[in-house]
Amino acid sequence: MMGEVNMPRPTGSRRTKLTAAGAGVLLLGGLAFGPVAFGAAAPPKYPAADIHKPSPVPDRVILTPTTTPSSSQKVTWRAVADAESAQAEILEAPRALGEVAPAAGAVVNVKASVSTPVNTTLGYASTYHTVEFTGLKPNTRYTYRVGDGTNWAEWSDFTTAAADLQPFSFIYYGDAQNYIDSAVPRVFRQAFADRPRAKVIVNAGDLIDSANSEEQWGQWYKAAGFIDSQVNNISIPGNHEYSGGLSTFWRPQFPYPDNGPGNPELKQTAYTVDYQGVRFIGLDSNVQGTPALMAAQTTWLEGLLKDNPNKWTVVTFHHPVYSTTGTRNNPVVRAQWGPLFEKYGVDLVLQGHDHSYGRGNVATARKSVTVNNGVAYVVSVSGGKMYELNNGENWTGNGAEVVSRSENTQLYQLIDVEADHLTFEARYANGEHHDGFVIRKNRAGERTVNEVRTPENTVGEQVTVDRTTVGTRDELKVSAYGYDPGERVSVFLKKADERDKGHGHDRDDSIGVRTADELGRLTYTFRLPSKVKKGSTYVVYLDSANQKITSPVITVTR
Repeated sequence: MMGEVNMPRPTGSRRTKLTAAGAGVLLLGGLAFGPVAFGAAAPPKYPAADIHKPSPVPDRVILTPTTTPSSSQKVTWRAVADAESAQAEILEAPRALGEVAPAAGAVVNVKASVSTPVNTTLGYASTYHTVEFTGLKPNTRYTYRVGDGTNWAEWSDFTTAAADLQPFSFIYYGDAQNYIDSAVPRVFRQAFADRPRAKVIVNAGDLIDSANSEEQWGQWYKAAGFIDSQVNNISIPGNHEYSGGLSTFWRPQFPYPDNGPGNPELKQTAYTVDYQGVRFIGLDSNVQGTPALMAAQTTWLEGLLKDNPNKWTVVTFHHPVYSTTGTRNNPVVRAQWGPLFEKYGVDLVLQGHDHSYGRGNVATARKSVTVNNGVAYVVSVSGGKMYELNNGENWTGNGAEVVSRSENTQLYQLIDVEADHLTFEARYANGEHHDGFVIRKNRAGERTVNEVRTPENTVGEQVTVDRTTVGTRDELKVSAYGYDPGERVSVFLKKADERDKGHGHDRDDSIGVRTADELGRLTYTFRLPSKVKKGSTYVVYLDSANQKITSPVITVTR
């Protein structure tokens, strides 16, 4: 079973301040948190130019998807190598290498198709090389390495996408941006530890703080280590990937499909990838001040949503539709893209920028305390820079509701894709559960978004009835949400003054047993039993293994 959600458990305060009076250092059993020099003087800082300088041995190896991820794969790396010698080798993943030589003809050599030097802030140029492997088999594991024919990176593996909708997992990060060499690595590594077979990583912008900083890009690659060489990366630029223009690093190291709106300014910053039953759409929200570029993306976006053969749709961009911090507001994004997300039933909108966590939906999508049927809008942060939350006014003032929000949290998100449901979980940097929900969708395209169950969200007046005043022989239609598909539910009609008297039921209270549908919904119409008396009040009580819920009070008036 994929992606079992870790149920919440007590974690203490979300913000713990560690201080030592007058010292700024906390000592625990000899461990020091803070700068401490053991000796006469602190050692000098190792120069960034020496740390990040390229060599003939490849580094910064990263996978980026093509438009045909079941049969092709792009790999990009950095190395001191000329365009003629940059190359890669690939074979179907063998059981062993080293002293065990591959079978004759098993290894295919592919020359780099693009080599691009990038001038850096550290006094040297970094050259990025890209190779595209083609003619691959769907859902097949391959082993590859990149180099110049003499100097090679280590062998690494990836698995191609399946040709159709098959279960897989992907990871989503909000802004890394700050503390990239200290706080961010544990987030990236814990996420990969939790989903070591993830096929895609989504970055919603602001991967770094300074667009053209060689040092920060080097830190970003080191934070993930070998992970980028095994998992496809889908990133879009945030405002910090711009400095007068798009980062000079962006296109050389992220050769995304050139299938966007067609504007040169949006090349490889707005693009789409269909991956194993999911349509991923990346948008560039940094051009909100350029009406022509926003209009081009909006038209392109609607075309992708209208003609979409995939079961699931995920859209990512940087500036949130609904902001969680301060007085931030993105009315252009909300006005142009928000209605399309709702009209065409986008499943997930993954965003960054606000350095906090927020998750919600439009208010009209609410179906019960724990269930809605709308687009899930999420804002998150993976780095160590934090902003204070607002009071949710950018959500509520624009017809939406924020279901979960938090500040001072470093998070990663795990998304498990199945044929009939998608499970989303946000976890803290230490791996503990923070937030979660399950989207269920049937063949007709109907869906429900169900909160992860906790004791406090399984009770309440969540049963709806088509009327609250009835006659003694009327029919009553009952609806409820939040069940597991196929869950059996016992239906009772109880006097209103008995609804809080424990969970026992008289046999005469029973109306019947019904089964929840594939979306966890229950609808049942029944005629009121003969015991119902004029002037009395009743509630419908639904009892199942997972929740015990009641309707509003029903008054018999005639």
